[in-house]
This record gives sequence, structure tokens and C-alpha cells, in this order.
Amino acid sequence: MRTPLVISSCCLILLLFAGPASLSAAADKPNRPNVVIILADDMGYGDVTAINKQSRIPTPNLDQLAKQSLVFTDAHAAGSYCVPSRYGLLTGRYMWRTRLGSGGNLANFAGTLIEPGRKTIADLLKDAGYRTALVGKWHQGLDWKLHDESEREQIRVDPNYQNFQNIDFASPALKGPQDYGFAYSFGTAGSAEMNPAAFIENNRVTVIPTLSSEQAKKKQGEWFGRDDNIVAEGYTMDRLVPTLSNKACEFVETATRNHPDQPFFLYYAMTTPHNPIVPNKPFVSKSRAGTFGDFVVELDHHVGRLLRKLDELGIAENTLVFFTSDNGPVDRTNGYRQRWVRGDTQIYGHDSNGPCTGWKGGLEEGGHRVPFFVRWPATIKPGEECSTTIVFNDVLPTLAEMLNVKLDHNTAEDGQSFFKAFSGEARPVSFHKAIVHNHHNGTFAIRQGPFKLTVRGPKTTAEVLDDSIPVTFTLYDLSKDLEETTDVSEKHPQQIKQMHALLKQYVKEGSSNTDR
Repeated sequence: MRTPLVISSCCLILLLFAGPASLSAAADKPNRPNVVIILADDMGYGDVTAINKQSRIPTPNLDQLAKQSLVFTDAHAAGSYCVPSRYGLLTGRYMWRTRLGSGGNLANFAGTLIEPGRKTIADLLKDAGYRTALVGKWHQGLDWKLHDESEREQIRVDPNYQNFQNIDFASPALKGPQDYGFAYSFGTAGSAEMNPAAFIENNRVTVIPTLSSEQAKKKQGEWFGRDDNIVAEGYTMDRLVPTLSNKACEFVETATRNHPDQPFFLYYAMTTPHNPIVPNKPFVSKSRAGTFGDFVVELDHHVGRLLRKLDELGIAENTLVFFTSDNGPVDRTNGYRQRWVRGDTQIYGHDSNGPCTGWKGGLEEGGHRVPFFVRWPATIKPGEECSTTIVFNDVLPTLAEMLNVKLDHNTAEDGQSFFKAFSGEARPVSFHKAIVHNHHNGTFAIRQGPFKLTVRGPKTTAEVLDDSIPVTFTLYDLSKDLEETTDVSEKHPQQIKQMHALLKQYVKEGSSNTDR
């Protein structure tokens, strides 16, 4: 409910004297808070105690953040695995519209995914005068300089490309985060175990990788990456998480102290608790959910560290903080790749998905429904929940509305602003007519209101539009059946017809927005 506006007589007199022009100018003045997006990696909806009271993982810093935030209870990643999720967050567009298509993934050296000229969140904020930084996992591809350009096409599609001598790691990447609005970047090309196993700062490796996985194991006594890694000296799993934490805090402090009149944007894309699951010693046995739980405890610690830095610098009041996860957790109940884990992965009765069913990569809610906290003390009332359905694609338009920036038809084609939800001015069922989910095998689902329709048969956008492809449907009413146990398709034939037509429309038109 919108809070009534109460104006004292003195304030009213001042407003009247201010005149229409002054009032208009005040209304048009954009908000320019600092913006921090903290993105966990493979963290489930049920891993945070504030959301799941049965969680066996202590998360005091995230619990405190939730108390200080507007908590969205029906928030969704733009995909159920890393690449589509991050693409949607950064661009406001579904990844299945890109060259990778539905269910696609990036090979280790596949080149940048975001199209030239496409506006990202970092571009938006940089254009608005922000200092911009990425710290952590990029996973939108880099274009490396090659000694032999004839292998360029092979490297784009081969996930096991091993001709490392052909990659000129001594030169900066031809294209990377700095080409998409990030004035500063430090982190990894992809997940912690992906090639190259090296820190990358401002589009170039900090240390040229030369070690094989076997050599890294001999030097370090252990190696939790892949068998085919190219590894930089000093790149260890023990160093990874604290190094990224240091860099995130360092950027915030430097930006605040050296440029106090300029707002900043930090995209802190954490590598935890994605495999390799190797919590540092201070966090071992700190949960009741095995090694995975301990790794979440370590994540919680570093989130708290960054939030305390905002407090220490006196900027927390006017810093807009988003916390969420890129997708749901991996299914660790049926075993796991032990070479990527230091310790036991059993979850000891802990349910990473809370009330949801399903895992990373899938269409069930557990694959893409994620924790989503928004804190902005200067504007957002703390401790409230919002059931409005949102998706990662909405973050870019939300920031644009905050800044009074009008987006064109070719930006955030699948995003809708939820800025009005911050104040409570508007908290509808959804700001979308519908949103689309995507399985790692290419299968689509579409969500409208409480209903989620899975469309089985088509695995590509072309097949979605091809009426000769056999199709079967499953329909769930999530308002009554969050665990997705009862197919109600026979009861709602018109709902299925309408939603299937809408999915086809979204695919055909290249956008799910009809109001821009």
C-alpha cells in the first residue's frame, strides 16, 4: 500500500513559493546512489536462513541484509545456469536470442557473447557518470589474441581446445569486460576451474599461465581444477575467494576516498559456492551441511565484509545493494565429482532449494528461483517482502528508471523496471505479461501469473515456431503447488493455448516488451 503523503503548512508554503518550474526540476532530478550487485554462484533459494528456517547453514550477514532489505520472494535468474543468467542480468535480454541459442553454453575460449554495441548495465551507469567495476567471475567470454588466426573458428566452438601455445596470453585480450562498460575489472574468465586458470585484470592476465594441471598439483600438493587446465603460478583455490573479496573492498574504498562526488557501480560476481568446493580453513566445519555448507559460510563472511566496508566509509545510507544468486544449486544428493571438493559433499538433511523442487540447469523452480534482496536505506523500507514476479532482465530497466534514462527498442528487450516496487508505489503480480525459462537442454517454459507451462518437443527457437514439431505440455499452478507435483493442463486448455501463443510471439518478435 502506498504511504499517504503528509505535508506540513510550512512545507506547503515553501513548495508554493518554489513555483512550478522548481517543482518540475526536483521531480526530474535522478537518483544517483552507489550501486552494488552481489551475485553468488550456484547458491540455492533455501541456503539462506532468513528464507529457509530449516537451513543447516549459518548465514548471519545475509540474514541481517535480508532484515534491512526488500525481499523479493518470486525472483528468477534469466537462465538456470551461469552463462544465460549473467547475460540476462547484464543486458536485459534472454540469452537464447544470441548465437548460442537455446541451451547453449560458452566453450573455454569461445570469444565474447555480448554483441557489439549492445548496452549493458555498466554502459548505462558509466554514461550516467558512475565509476564502474567488475570483480569476480565474468563468464561472458573473452577474445584472446591468437598467433595463428586460422584457428579462430575452432576455438569458438571447441570446449576442450588444448593448443594453449597459440594463445598470446602476454597480450591483453582483444575483447573483454572493459569493452562492455567496466572501467576496471579483476577476476576470472569463467568458473574457478575453467581455462585459463589465472587472474585477469583489465582484460589481461596478471601472470601468464604456463603450468599444466599435473604441474600445478605437484607444486601445490593439490589441484581442484580440471585435468586439462593451463594454470598461472600463484593461482590457487585457497587464494581465489579472499583475493576477490580484497579487490571488491579495495575498489569501494578507493572510489569513495578518491572520487567522493562521483557514484560508483560494483558488480561483485562471487565464485562461491560453485565448484571447486574448497572452503578455507577458518570456515571448515562451521555448518551442519558438509563442505558445501562450509563454503556458503565463507561466502556469507565475505558479503558481510563488503557491507561493513560500506558502513565504515559512511556510504551505506545511499548505496543501493542487490544480493542474489545466478541460479539454483547443483544436485549433490546423488554424488559429486570428488576431485573438485576438499571434504565431504553430503548435505546432511539440508535442502538447498527450500520449498522448491529441481536443480541448476532445469526448469523446476529450484533451478532458477533465487534469493533476491534489495537494500537502499535512503529509499527502501526494510524488512518487507514483495511477491511480484521479477527476472534478472529487469535490473537494467530498473536502474534506467531510477536515473530517468529512457531506453530504446534495442536495449533490455526482455526487461521491465520494478523501480516502483522499491517504495511500494506499485507491487503487481508482475510487471511482465509473462517471463520465459530455459532448460540447459533447450526446452522452454513460460510463466504467467501463477501458471508455469513447460513446452516439451521444441529445443530451438526455430522449432518453437515450427508447428510440425510435436509438442506436449505440462502446466503447474505455483500458487497452490510450488513443488510442481500436479499437472493441471487438462483443466486449463485455454490457458495453455494463450501461453503457448505468447511464447511463440516472444520468439518471433525478438522482444517480450510491447510497451517500448
